[in-house]
Amino acid sequence: RPSRTRRRPRGRGPHSSIDGAPSEAASGDWWLRPNTPRPQPSAHPTTTTTLPRREKTDGPRLSLTHLLYVAKTQDKDAALEFHREVMVDLQKVEGGVTGILLVQDGALVHYMEASNFHTSAFLRHLNTQGKGVVSDARVMLSSEDCDRRNFSKWTSLHVNAASEGDVSISGEDPTDLAFDLFTNLCKIQSAGEKPVTMCPSAQRVEAYTTCEGFFLLEEYLDMFDAPVTLVLGSEKVWPLQPTVSYAGL
Repeated sequence: RPSRTRRRPRGRGPHSSIDGAPSEAASGDWWLRPNTPRPQPSAHPTTTTTLPRREKTDGPRLSLTHLLYVAKTQDKDAALEFHREVMVDLQKVEGGVTGILLVQDGALVHYMEASNFHTSAFLRHLNTQGKGVVSDARVMLSSEDCDRRNFSKWTSLHVNAASEGDVSISGEDPTDLAFDLFTNLCKIQSAGEKPVTMCPSAQRVEAYTTCEGFFLLEEYLDMFDAPVTLVLGSEKVWPLQPTVSYAGL
């Protein structure tokens, strides 16, 4: 009666592939096999090798906040002058504020690129000293720790965008609205588009300022700039828990 036991094919082991070559499972057991050279490190670039090399060629990595907000204004000349004065001061301190400000009758759009520290400081100044100059400011976009700029300098312009009449954005996604506006503003720098054609109408900007999908300036600062205050559960009970003293401390 013939045997039903199958023989293992020659050259096939528990750590061999079909053609007899070592499989991936055995690649880590190189020290168990005699006369086997140690595997060489991967030639693919890693973070630890790429970042130092990039800093040597391109300089230290940038860490910027990209900020886009809209607001209403009663006096476009006062709004333009207010922003210009603040930006001049920021340029003296940091020397790295870029972006674009587009002001028209009744509304403005401002996109800026600066460090997180100076961006927050500017928003606090706008919230306190900008009252009466701008109103109903809403932050449409805020992105931190960006490593590049979309504008080479900061500019400010008067524009007269075409009127749209009554504008309703109730059925539109706020994320899409913000991205479309951001993309159009970047085209002014990257594609050389005229600011007046890329700027939304005053009626559309006013619609943005009423959209609850965007943070009001006060809400944004309270969420991202105000100090965090925590109340522990033990602070709400009576009597208060005694302080624990640890030996040796």
